[in-house]
Amino acid sequence: MTGKPLLLFVFGTGILLVIAAGLKSHDGNKNDSATSHAANSIVTDIDGNAYHTVKIGNQVWMVENLKTTRYRDGSRIANIVADHSWSVSTSGAYCWYENDTSFRQGVYGALYNYYAVADRRNLCPEGWHVPSKSEWLALEAYLGGRAMAGGKMKETGSAHWHAPNIAASNECGFSGIPGGGRAQLGWFGEIGEYATWWSSSAEDSDYAWHWGVSRVSIAAKANPGHKASGFSVRCLRD
Repeated sequence: MTGKPLLLFVFGTGILLVIAAGLKSHDGNKNDSATSHAANSIVTDIDGNAYHTVKIGNQVWMVENLKTTRYRDGSRIANIVADHSWSVSTSGAYCWYENDTSFRQGVYGALYNYYAVADRRNLCPEGWHVPSKSEWLALEAYLGGRAMAGGKMKETGSAHWHAPNIAASNECGFSGIPGGGRAQLGWFGEIGEYATWWSSSAEDSDYAWHWGVSRVSIAAKANPGHKASGFSVRCLRD
C-alpha cells in the first residue's frame, strides 16, 4: 500500500480513517500492571512554550504536545506549507494543522515529519527526548497492554475530542488530545478524531514507528508510518 495517501485503522469499536500514508501492518497486545500518576513540574522549550509533566510508572512525560519551531540549539525548523514541498522534503519540517497559525497559541501543538524527529539538533528541550519504540512499549505495558492503554491515555470529555469519546478515563494523566495529522502527500485530516505521536525509532529507510489513540476505541495503536507524514510529538524525560 505504499504511496496511498489514505488508510483505514480498524479498532474494536469501529473504523477510523487515518491520513498516515503507506502504514505497514504491525500490532500486538501486552498485558501488565495497573496505573498511577503524579504530576508536577513545568518545562520550557527553546521558544518559551511551557509544558506540564506527569510521572507514569518510571517515566516522566510532557502532558502537552510539542510546538517548538526551533531545535534545541536555536536553529529554525523549516515551516513547509505547500503540499508538494511537504511530500518531497527529506529534511526536518513542521506545520500547523491546515497551515492555520492560530494553532501556535492552541493546545494541539505542531505537526512534525520524522526527519525533524531524527535531526541531531534535537526537537525536545535539554534533558528530554522523543521516546523510542521501546519506551512507548513500556508505557503501554504499564497501562495494562495495548488493548486498554488508549482509554487511559485520552483526555476525557469533548472539549477537544469529537463526541462520543469512547472509554476515555485519562487514568494515567497523559491527557492525549486529537491533533490530527498531515499525510505524506500533504493533506490534513482527523483533528478531533485521532491523536498520533512519533517515536524516534525508524523501521527502515522510509518508515518509522508511531503510537496513536482514537475517539472510537479503548485501545492504543502502533504502526510504522511514512517518514514524510506529519504527526504530533510528546517528549520524555531522559
